[in-house]
Amino acid sequence: MAPHQQVLDHEAAIALAQQNAALDAVAAARARAAEEQAVAATRLARDRKAHEDEARRALEQRTAAETAASTALADLVKTERQAADAAAMRAEAEKRAYEAAKVRLDAETELSKAKNDSREALRAEAELKARRIEADERAAALAAARAEREARAAEAERLMLEGERDALAALQERQFQEGRARLMAEATAELRAATDKVRERAREVRFSTPEPEVKPLDRIFGRFSRKGDEGRSSPRDLGQ
Repeated sequence: MAPHQQVLDHEAAIALAQQNAALDAVAAARARAAEEQAVAATRLARDRKAHEDEARRALEQRTAAETAASTALADLVKTERQAADAAAMRAEAEKRAYEAAKVRLDAETELSKAKNDSREALRAEAELKARRIEADERAAALAAARAEREARAAEAERLMLEGERDALAALQERQFQEGRARLMAEATAELRAATDKVRERAREVRFSTPEPEVKPLDRIFGRFSRKGDEGRSSPRDLGQ
């Protein structure tokens, strides 16, 4: 056999062995899965059997309870029949008690009406007294408010008069100061004119004897003093 063929046969044998090993592994896995499924199925069967036993016991208990309930229901029917007879007799007694209570209720209704009429009269009287007191309180409050408004009006009028008096005094003072400034300006102008006139005349009659006359400065200052006294006395006298 050629070496090449031997190599191919060897590789084929190895591949066949690997394939067989893989199949064996798959078979082993399937066997383990089947075992696990069998174990799980056994466990489920055991659980189902336990539930079936429990359901059977519950059904037996239910049957016993239904039997006891039937017996108790028969006893209840008998007792209810007796209770119905007792209720009929009690209803008859209630009817007689109702008739007696109705008579008593009519009497109490009349008594309640009389008491209500009395309470209404007392309430009306109390309301009238309360309204009269409220009217007196409102009148007193209105009088107090009117007195307060009058007092505020008087105070406002007093403040207004004081403001007008202060404004008048300020106006008189300003007029006085303006008149004084005007007189000072006029006096300054007259003094300057008189000085110029005196200088001019002095140049003209330097060597002659002048006639006696009042000096211009004395005349101007005298006039200024008279005007100043008149202007000063008027606004301050009015302010006082």
